[in-house]
Amino acid sequence: MLEWIAALSNPQPVLAVYGDTAPALDGVRIEELCLSTNGPTLRLRFDLAEFPINPPVKWRRDGLDVVQVEISFGGVRAISIDKFSVDSVCNLKIRKDRLVTFSSESDSVKLQGVAETATILRVSAYAMGCA
Repeated sequence: MLEWIAALSNPQPVLAVYGDTAPALDGVRIEELCLSTNGPTLRLRFDLAEFPINPPVKWRRDGLDVVQVEISFGGVRAISIDKFSVDSVCNLKIRKDRLVTFSSESDSVKLQGVAETATILRVSAYAMGCA
């Protein structure tokens, strides 16, 4: 199992779509970063680079080809966003020891932080041409 999946409090939504071949977080496109004082919390919404081999029937029927994941990092202890641009493609890292650490560094995104939890809020899909 990939390290980021093990860091989640609820990996089931991702595993339900990808099965035992959960995707890596390489080449993800960050679509939204939202900070809230409630928690404090960071909500991170991103597109995965890899589409599942056996997607849900509805996704295949509707011609959807990009999976989007939304994760909430709860109890944020530290966060740094040094770079974020329109071309927000990066390799995202999420790990859990005692706390959850997350980071990303690329030419367009530089992000790092520490939180108490990482929870999947939503796994959805859309057609690239309709985004």
